[in-house]
Order: sequence, then structure tokens, then C-alpha cells
Amino acid sequence: MRKALALGAALAAVAHGAAFADVTISYNEYSESPTVGRGNGTSTNPKDPGYGAMRIFIEKVLAYTDDKGADALPAGQQVIFKPDNTVNRGVNALRAGIQFGKNDGQEKPAFNDPSWGFIYNSVPFGITFAQMVAFLTTAKVDAAGHNGTQLAQQVLDSRGGTQIVIPVVGSTAQNSGFFPKPMGAAQCEKGDAECRAQKGGVGLAGLCTSGWRIRYLSPPQDVVDRACDILVERGTIKQKTLTYYPAVGGQPVLLPMQTGTIQGFEYINPSDDLVDFFPVKEPTAARPRGNPDSGDLDCTPVVPFPIPAGTKSTCTQNIGQMGARYAHTPAWHQPSLVSWMHIDKAVWNGLNDAQKAAIQRAANESVTESYKAAESIQCERLEQMLALNTGVMQRNHDGSQKLVDGKPVSAKMTLAKWPDRDLKLLKQATDDYFAKLEGGTDKTDAQKDFSIIATAWKNHAKAVGGETFKPGTFPAPGCKLVK
Repeated sequence: MRKALALGAALAAVAHGAAFADVTISYNEYSESPTVGRGNGTSTNPKDPGYGAMRIFIEKVLAYTDDKGADALPAGQQVIFKPDNTVNRGVNALRAGIQFGKNDGQEKPAFNDPSWGFIYNSVPFGITFAQMVAFLTTAKVDAAGHNGTQLAQQVLDSRGGTQIVIPVVGSTAQNSGFFPKPMGAAQCEKGDAECRAQKGGVGLAGLCTSGWRIRYLSPPQDVVDRACDILVERGTIKQKTLTYYPAVGGQPVLLPMQTGTIQGFEYINPSDDLVDFFPVKEPTAARPRGNPDSGDLDCTPVVPFPIPAGTKSTCTQNIGQMGARYAHTPAWHQPSLVSWMHIDKAVWNGLNDAQKAAIQRAANESVTESYKAAESIQCERLEQMLALNTGVMQRNHDGSQKLVDGKPVSAKMTLAKWPDRDLKLLKQATDDYFAKLEGGTDKTDAQKDFSIIATAWKNHAKAVGGETFKPGTFPAPGCKLVK
């Protein structure tokens, strides 16, 4: 799950008659989804509807920079991180990955091409979350003894980077695709004729030749695209007809589904999927998530690609009603996620050592705590998602009931697995993708940077036994919903 963003920073200092002043750092959110951002959330309890993972970091910083307790700082030194989507793009942000360098007066920040930011967030077939935390904090990943975070800072600084980068939020394994057909075996319920007719699923070959347009962002998009090319090269398929929908800043993923512009997508995890793709309509005590068949189900007209600016949703169909009922595991494309705070160096240098240390302490703690918070609710949220469309049937775009061979088609959300043969091919495609980004002997500066980060990450993965993909239990340990 990699959303588009806008970012920037503002620094406000309000004197309190002390030697220092309280500091407000405005930043732009990477995502409003609960487990990866939502700094404007009202709770740090993941079971609360107002939960926001970023609140854990924000509140820890407040606590560690106030004038109370054993760790008290003098009055007037509190640091306040404030979400603000009007902040300019080049300075402060909460986002996944590390991308930004000196912009030399341009309106937008400089991006390395190829970018190495995803290595810190979402390597397909990557290491576990615990192994990633070790890479970021305790591992010595280069000859100078840097950990992964320090190495990222060094590379950014070498390119005139304008920010200090700090990991602040961790989130769990991702759902690797909602599609109209299962890639592999699906957990069909008794009486679900449409599901049982899929048998072993369409596989990667079926996805590549589906003619669908899907939202599957880079690098997973590039990996899937390369895997399709390998199937063409092998003669397994004649040509690929799968196409992709780009990230659009500020646009909810539900919109291109409801407009008929895409047929499938990957996103985050059951907790955030439930919030973002299943509108709550007419909730009751007995049915707190509401009735999917209520509301305005007419999604016409179909909107072409690209979606015109300003397009709004006109209906309330959820993704199962629109056909994308098969939720896929494992999270090969994004085993976990780490979101980062980017702080403008001028702002950072304006802080004293105690404030900086407090921010670093809060960040170190919040990465793990936010991950555990997200993990604690995933099984419950998956259960709710799988139950929501029970007895609900799919709809045509105009809201009428969809019929296949004269019979209605279930909209019930259903788990499906990627076949092992396809995972093997996707891993090959991932290796090809890395090799392409690293380049040959005559590397560009960007390729040199990518190779520095990639080599450190690969060496760490090898040292901790992370070379073999271990996806873990989706959506969380102890959850018996996934067979």
C-alpha cells in the first residue's frame, strides 16, 4: 500500500518567557488510513474508531518534551507535531520510504531515479518486520558501523538532502490484492456456486491476460509486469492485456472502483480495508457495519481513464458488490510497512539536544508500538470484513442485480491464496527488478545510491536468515480464519 502525498513544513515558535519556546512542526500526512497515519486521530487505542497510528508518536513526543515527570524538560520546550495538508511538498512529511533530496530551487523535491525508498518500506518478498526494525536500529550495515536509518541519512546528505528522516510508524502485512477472480484456491463457502466454479483460480497467467486495469503501485506493479513478460517470453501466454491505474494524490481508492475505472487493487490490511472500502449505511445495534444493500447503488455513468479532475463518488456499493470479492494472501508485495517523518533540517537544527533526543526516543518506541497495535485488531477486522456481505449479491454498475446464467452472484468477501508456482515466478521477477535498478558497471549516481542501500539491506537479510520469504500468519498470529 503506497499512497500519493503532498508534503511540506512550517515552524511556529511561541515564546513563554523561558530560554526556549514551544515548537509546532506542521507536516503533511502520508495517509489518513488508521494504521499508517491519521495524525488527526483522536485515540491511540486501535479498537477505537478514532484510532490513528501517528497519534502514538505525536503523544509520545508531547509527553517526553513537557515539563512533568522524571524526564521533564524546562517549561516552554514542548514539541508539537501538527498534521496540515496545506504544507508545501518539499520539506516535512509523514510517508513510507525515503525519497527526498535537494531541489535546487524547483517547486518539487528531487527524487532519485531509480528510487531506493521502497527498500525501507515495501520490498516484495522482503524480511519480517522484526528484521526490518533491527536493520533500522541495531544492525551495523556498512563499514562505518551505521545502522539502516543512519545509512539513509548519509546517502541523502551526500546528495544535498534537506531533511532529517526518522521512522515513526510500523504496520502489518498487507492484503496482496482484491480481484474479481481468485489467483489460486479460494475458501469458498457451501452454496457459493460462483466461487466453486473458479476451482484452482486463474493464476498469474489469467491475471496477465485478464484485460483488467488494476491499482498496483510500484514496485509491486513493476514486479507483476515483469512476471507477465516472463510468461510471454516462455510462450505461456501470447500477450499481456493487464494495465495499471496510477496513484492520484488525495483520491480515495474506492472511487475508481465505483466509477468502473479499475477492476482490482492492492491496499493495506483488513483494519484499513474495512474502513475505506465498505461504506457504513443504516447501522443498527445488531448490524453495526450497516446494510450493504441500502443507500444509492447506482454508480452510473462509467468513468473513463484517466478519471476527470473533481470526479466524486455517486454511489455506495462496496468492493464486493462491484465484484472485487477475492482478498489475497500472502503479503508477498509488502510484508510490512514503515512510515517515516521527514523534518526540514532548518527546523531540526532549531531544536535543542534534549528535544531531539525526545523525538528520537518517541520514534523508536512508536514504530514497534504502532505495529503491535495494528496487529492486535487484524483478525477481528478480517472476520468483520468476511462476514459483512453475507447474503449480499453483486450489482451491475447501474445498481441492478448482476446475473450469470440467470442466477445472482455472491458478493461475499472470500480469502484466496496466490499459487506457489506464481509466488516463485514473482520472486524471480523481483530479482530481475532489483538487478535492473542496480544497473551494470557504468552506474549513474542514482544507481550508485540504490546499490549502496540494496547491498546493505541484502547483507542484513542474509545475516538474519531473511533470504527465505517468511510471510507469517495473515492477518496476525493466532488467527484461524486463514486456512
